Amino acid sequence: MKYPLQFRAKWFWFSLLAVLCWGAWAILSKLGSGDLSAGAMQFYYALGAVPVAIALLWGRRFKLEKDLRGIFYATANGLLSSLGNLAVLAAYQSGGNTAVITTATALYPMVTVILAILFLRERLTPAQIVGVGFAATAMVIFSL
Repeated sequence: MKYPLQFRAKWFWFSLLAVLCWGAWAILSKLGSGDLSAGAMQFYYALGAVPVAIALLWGRRFKLEKDLRGIFYATANGLLSSLGNLAVLAAYQSGGNTAVITTATALYPMVTVILAILFLRERLTPAQIVGVGFAATAMVIFSL
Protein backbone atom coordinates (compact mmCIF):
# COMPACT_ATOMS: atom_id res chain seq x y z
CA MET A 1 0.00 0.00 0.00
CA LYS A 2 1.32 3.44 -0.93
CA TYR A 3 0.70 6.19 1.63
CA PRO A 4 0.06 9.83 0.71
CA LEU A 5 3.17 11.97 0.46
CA GLN A 6 2.57 13.86 3.73
CA PHE A 7 2.53 10.58 5.70
CA ARG A 8 6.02 9.87 4.43
CA ALA A 9 7.39 13.31 5.32
CA LYS A 10 9.23 13.93 8.59
CA TRP A 11 7.56 17.31 9.04
CA PHE A 12 4.14 15.63 9.24
CA TRP A 13 5.14 13.34 12.11
CA PHE A 14 6.96 16.11 13.99
CA SER A 15 3.89 18.32 13.55
CA LEU A 16 1.62 15.57 14.84
CA LEU A 17 3.87 15.12 17.89
CA ALA A 18 3.74 18.88 18.53
CA VAL A 19 -0.07 18.87 18.34
CA LEU A 20 -0.30 15.97 20.78
CA CYS A 21 2.17 17.56 23.21
CA TRP A 22 0.48 20.96 23.05
CA GLY A 23 -2.96 19.41 23.53
CA ALA A 24 -1.76 17.66 26.68
CA TRP A 25 0.07 20.86 27.72
CA ALA A 26 -3.21 22.84 27.59
CA ILE A 27 -5.06 20.33 29.77
CA LEU A 28 -2.18 20.09 32.28
CA SER A 29 -1.91 23.90 32.36
CA LYS A 30 -5.60 24.26 33.17
CA LEU A 31 -5.44 21.55 35.85
CA GLY A 32 -2.31 23.03 37.44
CA SER A 33 -3.67 26.58 37.38
CA GLY A 34 -6.31 25.50 39.87
CA ASP A 35 -3.60 24.68 42.43
CA LEU A 36 -0.75 27.07 41.63
CA SER A 37 -0.40 30.72 40.68
CA ALA A 38 0.42 31.58 37.08
CA GLY A 39 3.94 32.55 38.19
CA ALA A 40 4.51 29.25 39.96
CA MET A 41 3.15 27.35 36.96
CA GLN A 42 5.59 29.23 34.70
CA PHE A 43 8.48 28.45 37.02
CA TYR A 44 7.72 24.72 37.04
CA TYR A 45 7.11 24.86 33.28
CA ALA A 46 10.65 26.18 32.86
CA LEU A 47 11.95 23.56 35.29
CA GLY A 48 10.30 20.89 33.15
CA ALA A 49 12.21 22.20 30.12
CA VAL A 50 15.58 21.61 31.80
CA PRO A 51 15.77 17.85 31.05
CA VAL A 52 14.99 18.57 27.39
CA ALA A 53 17.71 21.24 27.27
CA ILE A 54 20.22 18.89 28.88
CA ALA A 55 19.34 16.09 26.45
CA LEU A 56 19.80 18.46 23.50
CA LEU A 57 23.17 19.65 24.82
CA TRP A 58 24.26 16.07 25.50
CA GLY A 59 23.33 15.14 21.91
CA ARG A 60 25.67 17.92 20.73
CA ARG A 61 28.40 16.84 23.15
CA PHE A 62 27.78 20.07 25.11
CA LYS A 63 28.96 22.27 22.24
CA LEU A 64 27.01 25.52 22.13
CA GLU A 65 26.14 27.48 19.01
CA LYS A 66 28.22 30.60 18.38
CA ASP A 67 26.09 32.63 15.95
CA LEU A 68 25.18 35.74 17.98
CA ARG A 69 22.21 36.72 15.83
CA GLY A 70 20.76 33.24 16.12
CA ILE A 71 21.36 33.24 19.87
CA PHE A 72 19.59 36.60 20.13
CA TYR A 73 16.56 35.30 18.20
CA ALA A 74 16.44 32.10 20.26
CA THR A 75 16.71 33.99 23.55
CA ALA A 76 14.06 36.52 22.49
CA ASN A 77 11.90 33.56 21.45
CA GLY A 78 12.26 32.06 24.92
CA LEU A 79 11.43 35.37 26.59
CA LEU A 80 8.33 35.98 24.46
CA SER A 81 7.20 32.36 24.74
CA SER A 82 7.51 32.55 28.51
CA LEU A 83 5.55 35.79 28.71
CA GLY A 84 2.88 34.40 26.39
CA ASN A 85 2.69 31.20 28.41
CA LEU A 86 2.37 33.24 31.60
CA ALA A 87 -0.56 35.12 30.06
CA VAL A 88 -2.26 31.86 29.03
CA LEU A 89 -1.78 30.42 32.52
CA ALA A 90 -3.29 33.57 34.03
CA ALA A 91 -6.24 33.22 31.65
CA TYR A 92 -6.75 29.60 32.71
CA GLN A 93 -6.46 30.58 36.37
CA SER A 94 -9.04 33.34 35.96
CA GLY A 95 -11.68 30.64 35.51
CA GLY A 96 -12.12 31.08 31.79
CA ASN A 97 -13.32 28.26 29.58
CA THR A 98 -10.33 26.07 28.67
CA ALA A 99 -11.62 25.35 25.17
CA VAL A 100 -12.18 29.03 24.39
CA ILE A 101 -8.87 30.20 25.88
CA THR A 102 -6.90 27.49 24.09
CA THR A 103 -8.63 28.17 20.77
CA ALA A 104 -8.25 31.93 21.05
CA THR A 105 -4.56 31.77 21.92
CA ALA A 106 -3.95 29.14 19.25
CA LEU A 107 -4.73 31.82 16.69
CA TYR A 108 -1.30 33.38 17.26
CA PRO A 109 -0.33 32.43 13.68
CA MET A 110 -2.53 35.31 12.54
CA VAL A 111 -0.09 37.68 14.25
CA THR A 112 2.76 35.78 12.59
CA VAL A 113 1.07 36.25 9.20
CA ILE A 114 0.73 40.00 9.74
CA LEU A 115 4.34 40.32 10.93
CA ALA A 116 5.59 38.20 8.01
CA ILE A 117 3.79 40.50 5.58
CA LEU A 118 5.10 43.66 7.25
CA PHE A 119 8.68 42.67 8.02
CA LEU A 120 9.53 39.76 5.72
CA ARG A 121 7.60 41.11 2.72
CA GLU A 122 5.79 37.78 2.28
CA ARG A 123 2.61 37.68 0.19
CA LEU A 124 -0.61 35.75 0.69
CA THR A 125 -2.63 34.12 -2.05
CA PRO A 126 -6.33 34.98 -2.30
CA ALA A 127 -7.19 31.57 -0.82
CA GLN A 128 -4.88 32.20 2.15
CA ILE A 129 -6.48 35.60 2.74
CA VAL A 130 -9.90 33.90 2.84
CA GLY A 131 -8.46 31.35 5.30
CA VAL A 132 -7.23 34.11 7.63
CA GLY A 133 -10.68 35.71 7.42
CA PHE A 134 -12.35 32.42 8.34
CA ALA A 135 -9.95 31.96 11.27
CA ALA A 136 -10.74 35.44 12.60
CA THR A 137 -14.47 34.83 12.18
CA ALA A 138 -14.20 31.43 13.88
CA MET A 139 -12.48 33.02 16.89
CA VAL A 140 -15.26 35.57 17.30
CA ILE A 141 -18.00 32.95 16.93
CA PHE A 142 -16.25 30.45 19.20
CA SER A 143 -15.83 32.99 21.99
CA LEU A 144 -19.56 33.87 22.07
